[in-house]
Amino acid sequence: MCSRILIIDDELALMTALRDYLEQRGFICECVHEVAEAQALLANVQFDVVLTDIYISPLQEADGLRVLSFIRERALNVRLVVMTAHSTPELKAEALRLGAAVVLQKPTSLAVLATALTAIAVVPA
Repeated sequence: MCSRILIIDDELALMTALRDYLEQRGFICECVHEVAEAQALLANVQFDVVLTDIYISPLQEADGLRVLSFIRERALNVRLVVMTAHSTPELKAEALRLGAAVVLQKPTSLAVLATALTAIAVVPA
């Protein structure tokens, strides 16, 4: 069985590149660009990993943290990876407190992402 990854990002080109890269490595990927879409999928589909940006909406609110809170409140069995271009020590600490296993700084290479997924033992079967 392949690992399922939910990718949440407002940058379509990045989301597509991540999906293509991960699918070539045997993962099954779903992509969304809004918090409401992510929450609806998470409520109905089991994912092994959620890979989310922090700033998803044009309002520059930390919507990705809302996704992490949603997952934590429902005690969903999913690993969390955060990628953001606007990391601060406080933001990173909050993401980790909400359950993120890894916080990556954008831009990051696809190889670094693959290493992070391997480090949290999310490899396709």
